Amino acid sequence: MDRRSLITLVIIAAVTVVASLALVATRNEPAVEAAPSTSEALPESTTSAPVPTNPQTTVSTAAPGTTTSPAPDATLAPGSTACDPYESVGIAGTIASPDLVEASGMAASRTRPGVLWVHNDSRDGARVYAVGPDGADLGGFNIAGALAFDWEDMGAGPGSDPTQSMLYFGDIGDNFSIRSGRITVYRVPEPDPGAIEGSIAGAVPLEYQYPDGIYNAEALFVADGSVFIVTKDPDEARVYRGDATGDGSTVQTMELVTALPLDAEVSGADMSWDGSTIAFRGYKTVWMWHRSPGMPVADALATEPCTAPSPDEVQGESIAFLADGSYKTVSEGSNPDLHVVERGA
Repeated sequence: MDRRSLITLVIIAAVTVVASLALVATRNEPAVEAAPSTSEALPESTTSAPVPTNPQTTVSTAAPGTTTSPAPDATLAPGSTACDPYESVGIAGTIASPDLVEASGMAASRTRPGVLWVHNDSRDGARVYAVGPDGADLGGFNIAGALAFDWEDMGAGPGSDPTQSMLYFGDIGDNFSIRSGRITVYRVPEPDPGAIEGSIAGAVPLEYQYPDGIYNAEALFVADGSVFIVTKDPDEARVYRGDATGDGSTVQTMELVTALPLDAEVSGADMSWDGSTIAFRGYKTVWMWHRSPGMPVADALATEPCTAPSPDEVQGESIAFLADGSYKTVSEGSNPDLHVVERGA
C-alpha cells in the first residue's frame, strides 16, 4: 500500500470508517476479555489433525473436513537452518482472475489439494477467491456477515475442532491509526469452492484489542489454537497472540509474544503445516525460524532467523506454505505471476 496516492487512501479510509460505524451500531458492545497469560489457557500443543505414518501423506481423502500433515523434524542437523532446503524460485503460473488485482493475503487449502485461497486488499469487499495451482480462476465468493475495513492477510488451520479446517481473514490494517487498537479476524469453515452456492456462511468475528497501543499490521498466522498478528513497522515487528477458538461474543485483549528487530516491514506470514517452520515475508526478504515439536511459538521466534529465497515481485505481500513444505507467493497487480519456492531434501 506504500505506492498508493494519499488521496485514494483517504477516500478508502473515509468510506470504510462509515461502514464500520454502521456495523458497530447494529451490535451490542461486547465486554473486553483479558487474554490468558503466557503460562495459562492458550494451548500450545496441536496444530493439525493426527500426523500420518507416512511423512509424504498430507491430506486425508476419507473425510473432506479432516486435515493431516507431515511430521516435523525434531531437530536441525548441526550447522543447518530452516532455510537450507529452499534454493530456487520458479513460476507456477499466472493469476487468471480479473478481480484479483491487489492480492494481499493467501493460504493453501487444507482439504482441497492444490487450491489456494486469496483475497484483495482494501479496495475489495469481504470476498475471497479460489485459485488453482497454476493460478486458474476457480471463482470469487462473498463472506456472509463479514466487513472488510482493511483486510491484509489470511491463514488456514483448525479451530476448536482439530479435524475441521478453518480460514482466518485478518481485518488488521490501520494505515491512519484510526481503529483505536481494535482489530477483527473472521473465522470461516473452509468450503469446497466447487460446491459453493451464493455466499460462504458461518463467519465468526474474533475481535481483539492491542494491550499497549495502536498498530498497523499486514501479517498473521495460525498455530496451536491461536491467531498471531505481526505488526508492520520498519524497525521492529511486534508479534501478538489471541485465542482463535472463541465464539466472537467478547473482545479479547491480545498478548505481546515478542518484538523482533528485523529492520524491514513485514507484509505477510505463515506457518508450515507440520508446525516446524515459521515464515515472515517483507517486500525483499523471507525470514524463517525452525520450531521443534512442542516448542512454544515465542521460543521459536526468540532464535536467530535465516533468510530464504524471496521472489522478485513489484509489491509482494502474500506467502503460503503448501502441504509438502514448499511455499508460494504473489504480488499485487493485474494477472501477476504465481511464484513457487520448492522444498528440497
